[in-house]
Amino acid sequence: MVAPMVTTFFLLFLATRARGQTTDDVSWAKRVDTGSQVVTTMQFYFHDTLSGNNPSAIKVAGPQSSASSPGGFFGQLMMIDDPLTEGPDKKSKLIGHARGLYGQAAQNELGLIMILNYGFTDGMYKDSSFSLLSLNPAMQSVREMTIVGGTGLFRLARGYALAQTYWLDASTGDAIVGAKNKGSLIQILKMKIEGMILMLCTIFIVLPLAQSILEGPKEVKEWFKELPIKKEKVTKLHFYFHDTTTGPGQTAHQIAESNISSTTITQFGRTFMFDNPLTIKPDIRSKRIGKGQGFFGAASFEEPRFLMNLNFVFTQGRYNGSTLQFLGTNPILHRVREMSIVGGTGVFRLARGIATAQTYFLNDTSSIVEYNLVVIHYH
Repeated sequence: MVAPMVTTFFLLFLATRARGQTTDDVSWAKRVDTGSQVVTTMQFYFHDTLSGNNPSAIKVAGPQSSASSPGGFFGQLMMIDDPLTEGPDKKSKLIGHARGLYGQAAQNELGLIMILNYGFTDGMYKDSSFSLLSLNPAMQSVREMTIVGGTGLFRLARGYALAQTYWLDASTGDAIVGAKNKGSLIQILKMKIEGMILMLCTIFIVLPLAQSILEGPKEVKEWFKELPIKKEKVTKLHFYFHDTTTGPGQTAHQIAESNISSTTITQFGRTFMFDNPLTIKPDIRSKRIGKGQGFFGAASFEEPRFLMNLNFVFTQGRYNGSTLQFLGTNPILHRVREMSIVGGTGVFRLARGIATAQTYFLNDTSSIVEYNLVVIHYH
């Protein structure tokens, strides 16, 4: 099974002026209204338990075989209802719950696709929530993930979350993830983002190998402090996505289906977890620049249309260690399909944009899809 976790998140949000509060009545969050934006920093602990008589995470899907992944976890999908607490002790003050899905989306390392809603029950944040959509490379010391929206005080929010492993029991998989020094992660950031200048440039994927982007809370907070003087730019990316559902080199594994999947023309409900290579040319032997990790499922009765939850993880050049998150439906028989870029990490922190996909090759066992991305982000 995928390892259970107790996680401390350090979070920062940019949200519209929803209700005008500039003070907090809780110890785990601080909020500042800058006039055009509200900036909120938060820290709390996320308890994910798979073992015992009262688990908070339950396996809901998985492939018949995951032998190629660490511990045989590839494709396992968990539904969770995890408590959020003020401190690392599970008996400390309950401030909300994280509910949603996570699953093992990498075949050769521990990489969890996270689709979670964090709903709060404490103080002024009661009945507010935010949504997180990202890839969590759980063995890295610090992981950055993308916040793509919210409700209540976090209406129209965007931001990031940082997670750090605090404690791990290797025999059971139970873990606490969070900073060793809680106080060092609480900070109020003041910023204005008016007057940003939009710049247009084209970036080519073929770049020399660079050091992976791995920033801790201090570095990321410094990045946000400089946001008022940063400029927006447009980056264009072009590459090929290789999806193989059966046979040698299989990269996508079926993990679930509905009781009517086999009787509908669109295989409605059939769901796959994938870890697909990205290359600069259609030939799978051409230079690899990253991976596409996530899951897709047949979500239409009328035509082949997949719900796509997709993370592009880049491993080359200036984008090494950066990611982009996608969410949308993909009508695979259309010549050109457009999907939303809803967030990113690293170079693409606070990104938004569009992706267009065109099928380059398709047969019964595999496909090659050409992607063109237009990404708006800061530099």
